[in-house]
Amino acid sequence: MNKILILSIIFVSFLGFTSCDKEEIPTYQDTDNIYFSNALYAPNGISEPVRDSTGFSFSLDRPAITGRIFRIPIRVQGNLSDEDRKVKLTVDPSSTAIEGTHFSLPKEIYLHAGMQVDTVDVVFYRTPDMKTNQYTLVLNLEENEWFTTKMQTKVVNSITGKTMSFIRCKITFDDKLTQPPGWFAAYMGVFTAKKFFLMCELMHLEPEMFAQKLGSPGLTVPDVTYYQNFMKRYLADQKKSGNTIYEEDGTEMFLP
Repeated sequence: MNKILILSIIFVSFLGFTSCDKEEIPTYQDTDNIYFSNALYAPNGISEPVRDSTGFSFSLDRPAITGRIFRIPIRVQGNLSDEDRKVKLTVDPSSTAIEGTHFSLPKEIYLHAGMQVDTVDVVFYRTPDMKTNQYTLVLNLEENEWFTTKMQTKVVNSITGKTMSFIRCKITFDDKLTQPPGWFAAYMGVFTAKKFFLMCELMHLEPEMFAQKLGSPGLTVPDVTYYQNFMKRYLADQKKSGNTIYEEDGTEMFLP
């Protein structure tokens, strides 16, 4: 009986190995599609939504900053390659930003050898007209000898019919400074650009910190109280020494 059981197990195992040998793993047979990665994968993987448009402002950057490099991830749906493959990227006519004035693109864009995901580095220039105007840059991925663009759009809201584009990316940018969320007017007074950047310079604060909500690290009530007292002492000392600090409109800088 035991011999029959053992022979049965061996026979079944043999059939299993035979079937495994015949099974083939299917390979990707379609063309290689290029698309903007953030339209399908969230930028940080968890908390941010997928997107085909984004934006930023120079407004909380220090005055010495004259530009930014903005990295846009691109991805291939298909095969990897052992050689660099050129990507065709064009500026959409709907863009209001001027190439060479507000931004510049690399002369050649590649998905590098062995890469499934790569980046397009766009340089944005901080220009005076951004203080009053907002600009947009719309980029389109197009087909070439290396890539197709069969992945184009998907519906992300069945009720509104809103779609997400895989091959179109819109970037909005400006330098319009408005009161940031972290500015506590009850302690700091009326928001002005001169007061804001002076305070950051004197206390070595990063202006970007004030893009957070009140209560965030560096913006608790004790923190803001310290900033208030520091600035009040500074302004009083400067006035006492004959160097009264004025706002751009000529009024004396003031904190409550």
